[in-house]
Amino acid sequence: MQHGPALPAFRALMARLADRGRAARPAAPHGPRGEGPPPARLDIAVCEGGSEAAAQARIRLHGRRLARQDRWDQLARALREADQGRARTPGAVPVARLLAEGAAADALEAALAAADRAEVARALGILQVLEQAMEGLTGDPWLAALLAQAHLAMARVWQGRPGAPDPTPARREARAQHLDAAARLVAPFEPLELDSPLLAALRCALLDRAARPGARVADDYEDLIDLDPGSPEHMRALGRDLHPARFGSWRRLDLEARRCAQRTADLWGAGGYVWVWMDVLAGDSRGFAHVEAELFSEGLHDILARRDGQHMANLLAAYCGLTLSGAAGPGTARARITGALGWILRDHLREIHPELWAEARPGAGSGDTALRRGKVRALSVLAEHFAADLRRGHRVVISAQGLEIRAAG
Repeated sequence: MQHGPALPAFRALMARLADRGRAARPAAPHGPRGEGPPPARLDIAVCEGGSEAAAQARIRLHGRRLARQDRWDQLARALREADQGRARTPGAVPVARLLAEGAAADALEAALAAADRAEVARALGILQVLEQAMEGLTGDPWLAALLAQAHLAMARVWQGRPGAPDPTPARREARAQHLDAAARLVAPFEPLELDSPLLAALRCALLDRAARPGARVADDYEDLIDLDPGSPEHMRALGRDLHPARFGSWRRLDLEARRCAQRTADLWGAGGYVWVWMDVLAGDSRGFAHVEAELFSEGLHDILARRDGQHMANLLAAYCGLTLSGAAGPGTARARITGALGWILRDHLREIHPELWAEARPGAGSGDTALRRGKVRALSVLAEHFAADLRRGHRVVISAQGLEIRAAG
């Protein structure tokens, strides 16, 4: 496909819009000034520049640079190769999605600033400028996907955070406009024919626009997960969309989690069951009455048996020890699942990745503030878990060689 020149003024326009948006947005509140010292007898390395965070930042930066340089042909090729090649970060995040996020970052920053000021038309117009900059190149499926992904990000902004008051009519209309734009962009393309998990994920993300989303959700996600079974985020999204408040029910959610585990068993063992339930349990404690705790626990073992890196160990330790923490009676599903923290710490965790502990519960802030809070959260969970040993004066040492509890003296 021959791609024509992009609008020459795009880079300068996006830079002005982004600068203006940054100036207009209020500064983030400062987080805590400091942090308490780690427990005196708890010794574990803290990796503040984890390979996953660095990899994601590198990929997003590459996408942003290609867009700023108007190198749309090269960007389209990079997106296609990453998507069809199932390229992933060490934490199993699809590279194509991260490239697209980076390429749209300047436009999205400016659109977010407009949304902060409730400027509906301006926020939409900024993404239209990005589309115009491609001058007809949206006939390329992966550039169309890039734009659709940006519109979906703005649709989520207008929707608001979970638990927030219902959006106003103006915000609902703004959300609908972005969803319509995303649907228009990807409508000409068939994900299975193009071997494109990126397009399949966008189709699932647009289920809100379907006349009968409940009738489509399982089939659309089955196509997506079959295309890219190695990416947990697709299974996690399936679980969220099968929540009773979305397009499913508790019974259907558990059924699809079991089916997903069976279809992905060669990669994850029973881990697919965990991925489908993961975000649901984190957001709604009623799910514990419907999940099979033994199968979930088996899935945790299978995930770490197959992906025994420190990113995965921290992700699951933070999930069991922090995200799901709370009152849990003996013998309950919650107690069984959160009890996995013990063997994860003993058999798998060797260092702390603060960014994952920061993300494990809301309210961590961003940047350095989030890293500091993530470190504090991780050390607090570990100190609580080993409290009996620490009270006896023992020293708890976690290193590359494993867990060692040294007697006092």
